[in-house]
Amino acid sequence: MRRISLVLGFVLIALGLSLYFALSRSEVAHRLGRGEPVHFLYLLRLIPDAPPDMALVASLSPQGLFSLILIPGTISVPKKGVWNTLSTLYALEGPPALSAAIANLLEISFVEEKEIEPGEWDRLIDELGGVVVRLTERLVVKEPPLSLDLPPGEQLLSPQKTRDFLVYCVHYAEDPSFSLARDFFQEFLARLWAKPKALSGLAASWKARDFWRRVWACPEEGVRLAVLPARSEEARLIPDLVEVRKLRGKLFFGRDFLTRDEVRVVVLNGTQERFLATRTASWLLERGFQVVGVGMADRYDYEHTILVVGAGAAEKVPLLKELLVGEVMVMAEQDFGVERIGGWPKGADLVLILGAGFDVRS
Repeated sequence: MRRISLVLGFVLIALGLSLYFALSRSEVAHRLGRGEPVHFLYLLRLIPDAPPDMALVASLSPQGLFSLILIPGTISVPKKGVWNTLSTLYALEGPPALSAAIANLLEISFVEEKEIEPGEWDRLIDELGGVVVRLTERLVVKEPPLSLDLPPGEQLLSPQKTRDFLVYCVHYAEDPSFSLARDFFQEFLARLWAKPKALSGLAASWKARDFWRRVWACPEEGVRLAVLPARSEEARLIPDLVEVRKLRGKLFFGRDFLTRDEVRVVVLNGTQERFLATRTASWLLERGFQVVGVGMADRYDYEHTILVVGAGAAEKVPLLKELLVGEVMVMAEQDFGVERIGGWPKGADLVLILGAGFDVRS
């Protein structure tokens, strides 16, 4: 008996070591160790034998923050000059084409991709005890196979009703922000955090188990949920690429992606050349910057062009500086001494003082 116990002990130790090395060497661990976020793609099929209605991108950052991006299948993307919805792209070319389109859109690669069938979704929702939605008015839809009649107020939806509700959100609600779907998944995540074992059926691989094990260690208050930014154009819903890049930077890397229209500049002429500040301001406006002031500097003999940076605006400097030809000195407002120009200009992020030799045509 003692010999059997020893053998069993060695077997358990071996299994434990195997599990440890498998997890520590997983692709999830490798990516996080390199400071890269980890992404899993889930394609949610709400209607049997139909293309997926929605994609869910689950991501874990090296800082230990979890995010979920909802991507409705009604969003259109171009491929070889032809626009198709993501669901249509799946129907025409299969899962790899859909996965590649989403990866290109978010500029990421996936560790793993999985399709969630209606039956798997129903089991998951059943494990969670349903999902609550809160409606401000009665919702009635009778479009086979969809059948919904929900009164206003708080409603606990069964697995089948959650699928019908999400089909409505994606295909019938006519809301580019997909606010109802976002509210649904906010409640879904709260219930999932309370019952993480409910997801075990969808985390069958070693990679998925390692990923979700790390996710459950994240604080719930750090969970972030977003819908892929989209806008209507020519009777189709297309990704808003600027907003997508902002979202990507914020969720995956914890930084903001800035655009030129968010940079407010005051242009001051520090030379004797007439209309230099006016001409420069027009040039900046044409390139998307906000010019909130134009005038003369405190003197007319600046030897160099100086870019004075306001408090909290350091991240905006590269967007302007990369366009300026020639030597440009960058100084913080306290180092420059803004009292020389009458104090910091109201509403400005940056003050561009034009020095000798500066010309937008150079």
